[in-house]
Amino acid sequence: MKAQLLERLDQIGQIEPPRAAPAGEAAGLVGAPRLGWPGLCAVSAATFAYAAYPSAAEDRALGLACFGVALASLLAVARAPDRAALHAPLLAVLTLAPASVGLAAPWPLSLAAPLVVLALLARAVPALRSSMPPLRRGAFGPAVLGWIAAVVLVSALALVLWVRLMRPDLSQMRALLPPVSLPLLLLGGLGFALFNALLEEAVFRLVFLGSLDAVTTSGWTAVLVQAVAFGLLHLSGFPSGVVGVGLAAIYAVMLGVLRRRAGGLLAPYVAHVAADLTIFALLLTWTR
Repeated sequence: MKAQLLERLDQIGQIEPPRAAPAGEAAGLVGAPRLGWPGLCAVSAATFAYAAYPSAAEDRALGLACFGVALASLLAVARAPDRAALHAPLLAVLTLAPASVGLAAPWPLSLAAPLVVLALLARAVPALRSSMPPLRRGAFGPAVLGWIAAVVLVSALALVLWVRLMRPDLSQMRALLPPVSLPLLLLGGLGFALFNALLEEAVFRLVFLGSLDAVTTSGWTAVLVQAVAFGLLHLSGFPSGVVGVGLAAIYAVMLGVLRRRAGGLLAPYVAHVAADLTIFALLLTWTR
């Protein structure tokens, strides 16, 4: 009995102390079996099809084609071990379905309505509910605040330089501003920044990043795919054109990394709001 007790104590003494989870595991990149390249290609295709929505909403043929890609992607990952792989294709299908029949939903309905329907489906279907990425606040300490400040500074500088060097014609965008008093206009700009950032972060840094994580063990691959899609979505945004796509994609990489670092959506959301406010300020003050 004494010998068994001593042997047991010796075994306990050899147990390693708890270790922090590897970076990939902490980010949800390790666990259920991945689908490999076929799954990654399917989810990426759905993500890019979603990013084509602004153009697809104006062209019924393109809308139908993008909807077909999203639907095929959904069917391709229907048996994915990690059901989170379904979220991005399903969101793309819900977003592009109206465009496939010639219906164009205006902002913010085009972003908000599919997210609401996806949330309702997740609430009703256990497999979707259990695999839905958790809506976490994440860390918000001094280190994360430093990262947020760096992202805000870099993005604001890039926006100002784009306006000053490219000298784009902002008249059409400025025409979208309602003819109201300055206080109401400022309040509306703040509301737009808060709501637009919330919707886009929910789409790209929650749903799309979560689905991409479900089909690949490469965290950087997931971040880069959602970043390229984010850039394509802003082809006609601010900034616009090929340069705008590149700048928006780089910005989305920074937000994706910030999402990883913070472990939640609050940090990238704050940085995104700051960028939208910078854009609003440039629209108000810049004249060509």
